[in-house]
Amino acid sequence: MPNGRRIDRRLNAEDRGSAVATFRGAWGENTRAFDFSTLGLSMELTIFLAEAFAGQYTAAASTTRRAQWYSIATFARFAAGEGNLSLVTDFTSEMVGRYMLWLDRQRSASGDRWSEAYKGNALTSLRQLVEWTRRNRPERLPCRIDFTRGSYDIRSAKPRPRLTSAELKAILVHCYEEIDEAWLMFRIGRQAIETSGELNGIDPRLVDTIRKLARVDDGIVPGRRKMERAGVPWSTAVRHGGLQQVAPYLHLTGEAAVAFYIAIVIQTAGNPAPMRLIGRDCLTTHPLDDNRLMVEWDKPRAGRKYKRVQRRSFDTRRAYAAPNLINRLLQMTAPLARRARPQDKEKLFLLLSGQTGAVTALPHPTLWKGVKRFVARRNAKVAVNSADACRLPALPDIAPAFLRGSVATEYYKASGGDIVVTQAQLNHGNVSTTDRYVRGPETERIQHETIARAQAMLVAWVTGVEPPKGKPRCRPGRATMPFAHDCLDPANGACDGTLCPHYGACLRCPGLVIPLDAHHLARILQAIAALVDARDRIDPVRWEGVYAPSHRILLSDILPDFPTGLHAEAEKLVSMLPPLPVLE
Repeated sequence: MPNGRRIDRRLNAEDRGSAVATFRGAWGENTRAFDFSTLGLSMELTIFLAEAFAGQYTAAASTTRRAQWYSIATFARFAAGEGNLSLVTDFTSEMVGRYMLWLDRQRSASGDRWSEAYKGNALTSLRQLVEWTRRNRPERLPCRIDFTRGSYDIRSAKPRPRLTSAELKAILVHCYEEIDEAWLMFRIGRQAIETSGELNGIDPRLVDTIRKLARVDDGIVPGRRKMERAGVPWSTAVRHGGLQQVAPYLHLTGEAAVAFYIAIVIQTAGNPAPMRLIGRDCLTTHPLDDNRLMVEWDKPRAGRKYKRVQRRSFDTRRAYAAPNLINRLLQMTAPLARRARPQDKEKLFLLLSGQTGAVTALPHPTLWKGVKRFVARRNAKVAVNSADACRLPALPDIAPAFLRGSVATEYYKASGGDIVVTQAQLNHGNVSTTDRYVRGPETERIQHETIARAQAMLVAWVTGVEPPKGKPRCRPGRATMPFAHDCLDPANGACDGTLCPHYGACLRCPGLVIPLDAHHLARILQAIAALVDARDRIDPVRWEGVYAPSHRILLSDILPDFPTGLHAEAEKLVSMLPPLPVLE
C-alpha cells in the first residue's frame, strides 16, 4: 500500500462494455489506455475488440501491448474498408480468408510487399482476440471461426544486419570513452557535495553551483522554477551551459545511459528489451572464482514451462567488465532511485524526465533516439579530431536490435562453428533459436567447412587413409578422449602446438562419430552412470556448470539414437569395461 493508499487490484472489470482498454501496473496505477473508438469501426465491433484486447493482454508487457495494438489497427483498416464489417456476425472463416488476401496485397511506402513476419503477426493478433472471446464470451461468437495456422512463415524473416568484430570493438571504445567522461564528472560532483572547501583544478564557481543545486531537490537537478523558489538564481546554471551541462555532476543522464547500455548489452549478449529493464540487484557472487561476478537478469519469454534466469560471469579485474560498469551505474543512479516511481525503484537504468520531472526506467523511445544521437555525436567527434581517426574509427548505423545477433555470430565464429557453445552463451532452450541469430553468409561458410572436415575425418576413420593435406598439419596421432572415444585430429589443423578447442569436450565436437553397436552403447551407459554418481558426491553448482552439459547430451541426444534391442547386451558389457577415472 504505497503512501497509505489502497491498491486497486481489479483486472479491468470496469472496462467491460467500454471502447477503452485500460491497463494497470503492479501498484494499481493506470499505465496505458487504448481507445478503440479511434479506429473508425462500428460500436459493436469496437466494444468486441476492446474487451478481448483488455482480457487477452492483461498480464502482457507494455511493449507487447503496443505491438498488438498496431496489429489490431491494421485489421481495423481492412474492416472499415474492403472488409465492410459492422457486426460481430460478420466474423467468419470466409472473412479471415479475405483478410489474408488483403494482407497479401498491401505494400510498404517504398513499394515492397509486406514481409511474411509482419503479415503473420497481424493475423495472429486477430486470432488471439477471437480465441479469447471463444474461451471467455462464447455467446458473442455466432459461428466457428477457423484460422489457417502456418500460412505465413514468421521465422523466415530476413536476418537483421550484422556488425563485424571490428565494428563491435569500435563501438565499445567509443562507449568506454563516454563512460569515463561521465564517471569523472560524477566523481567531481560527489567530491563537491561531500566536502566544503575548494577542489584542485576545478572552477570554484562550478563547485559552488553543484553544491547549491544538490541542496535544492535532494541531489537531483531541479527545474528552473524550483531553483528560483529555493533562492538559487537561474544565472548560476546558465553560467555553466545550463542544467543539462550541470546534471552529469549530480546523477546519470541520457547520453551516459546510452553508452552504459550499449556496452553492457554487447558484453552480456542480452536481448535489448530485458536489458533496458535490468534490476539493481543483478550482481551475484561467482560460486567458484572470487575474481568473477555474475550478472543476472530476467527475460519474460525465456522458457515455456519455467523461466530460465539469464546469466553471464565476468572477470572483475578488467576495468570495463560489465560488473564494474554496473557498480558505476548503481552509484550514478542512487539519487534517482530515491525519487523513482514504486514500479521503477529497482531498475538499474533510471532517468529524470526533463518535461515532467518524473524519474522512470529508461524509456524505449528515449533509448532508440539516444542510440542514433550517440552514433552522430561520436562520428562528429571523429570528423573534427582527424588525429584521432586511427584510434577512434567512425561508427556504422546501429540499433539495439543489431547487437545480440552480431555478438552471437562472433561467438559462433570463435567456437569454430559450435552452435551448442553459442546456444549456451545466449541461454536458448532450443538450438533452432540460436540458428536464427547466427544465420548469414559467414555462418554458411563455416558450416560448409565444418561439414567438409567432418566428412574427410569420417572417410579417414573408415578407410584408414589420411585425408588430403591442404596445409601443413601437426598430427600427434589418435588420442583417447573422455568416455573412451577416439579423436583423429587433436590439433585440428593447428601448427603452433595448440589443441582443438573441442579437446576434452568431444561430445560437442561437430566431427564426433559413434558407431551404433553394443560395445559403444555400453560405454555410453557407463559414462552416464559415472556422471550421475558424481552428481551425488560433488558440489551441485560445480556439477551443473562442468558436467551437466555432457550428461544432457549423452542422455537426450546420443542415447536415443541406439536401437532398443541393443540395451540388454550393452548392459552386460558394462561390468567388463575398464573403470572410468573418478570425477573430482
